[in-house]
This record gives sequence, C-alpha cells and structure tokens, in this order.
Amino acid sequence: MAKTVDWSPFDAMSDDEIRAHWAWDKDMTWPTEAELAEFDLVLPAKARRERAEALAEPAGGDKPPKEAAE
Repeated sequence: MAKTVDWSPFDAMSDDEIRAHWAWDKDMTWPTEAELAEFDLVLPAKARRERAEALAEPAGGDKPPKEAAE
C-alpha cells in the first residue's frame, strides 16, 4: 500500500504544518526538548557489530572489503 501513496505533498510540508494537521489527535504528543535530550540512540545490532569491527581493525588491514566477500 505504501508504494502507491504519493508522498510528495507530505515531503513538501514543514514540521509546523505537519504538527497543525496532527493537532486534532489528542493522543498524539510531541516530545519536549527536555525529553529529547534524555533519549538514547539505539543502533541496530548489525550496525554496532560493523562499528566495533571497524574500530578493532587497523586502517588498511589485510582483510578485503566486506563487499568483496559477498
């Protein structure tokens, strides 16, 4: 279903316009700046593994790029 939706009108909207359109939904709340500051970034396991591997390997190591193995 999402493939048939024309998202260009939504993409053209500003954040304020989106908030105005969603204002009718009383269950919808936007996080405050204080709440946003408390959020933790959670990386997917694959991204964490790849980051850890990249940090553990010396630059220009003997290992070929991952794309070459696939």
